[in-house]
Amino acid sequence: MDRKPMSEPGCFDFLTPPYRSEKPRERGITVISDPGLSIADMRSLVEVAGPFIDHVKFTDHVGNLWRNREAWMKEKTAYYKNAGIDTLLGGIPFEIAAVQGRVGAYMARVAELGFTGVEVSEDMMEPLGADERVKAIKAGLDRGLHVFTELGRKLPEAPLDADEAIEMGLRDLDAGAYLVVIEKSDILKIIREKRDVLHRIVEKFPRDKLIFETGPGEEMEIGRWLLGEFGNDVNLENIRPNNALMFEAMRHGLHRSIDYNYFEAFAGKPIPPVAGG
Repeated sequence: MDRKPMSEPGCFDFLTPPYRSEKPRERGITVISDPGLSIADMRSLVEVAGPFIDHVKFTDHVGNLWRNREAWMKEKTAYYKNAGIDTLLGGIPFEIAAVQGRVGAYMARVAELGFTGVEVSEDMMEPLGADERVKAIKAGLDRGLHVFTELGRKLPEAPLDADEAIEMGLRDLDAGAYLVVIEKSDILKIIREKRDVLHRIVEKFPRDKLIFETGPGEEMEIGRWLLGEFGNDVNLENIRPNNALMFEAMRHGLHRSIDYNYFEAFAGKPIPPVAGG
């Protein structure tokens, strides 16, 4: 493998890159979705984009629960871990375990498979209630897992209520949640209806404790808006593997989708004389 971590000199290391924090990051976190990548495709993803990926979220729910072999899953989680990438299961498997009354067994199995994290959500099921949600968070923590908790619904009938979301998210953090996730469907609704809900939520949380879903489906629209509103170090989740490099370019201000805003810092300044070497 002839590629390098970002901390090593590149081919044009005499050119100063935009600032980008090194892993392990607390801000500027990128979570890539693994929709059931083969071992070969996983290795290719890590080869080309590993330094930019902080977590991988396994999103092939049917495969992860009932089709994939244990050894295969463990091989994948171990490979990501050895590459400095944490792993978690998406929220739908948790919700299946919750409606079947098997949360404890589910958390234990997630840990056994080598995952470092798990998502607690209730975006398709009936709400757990505050006390049961805290118990679910604790069940993950007891197995040594980083617990991501999600706010919002996949099929929202009404806009996300900022006050309710703030109360729930802060309670999640008090219970030990690692990151609070804002559901993509609610983000899209807020953006298109031009509401200030996300800004109100961001004002009440530490920036390193919030992460925003971008996909599936509207990654570009949501990602561009989030980077424009909250800066290049906003935490982003649910990015498709083939978009990992594009989103890193967007964070650098070096992609057409964000109008190459890297160059805004040089606007109106004289260009240095051309030198020969």
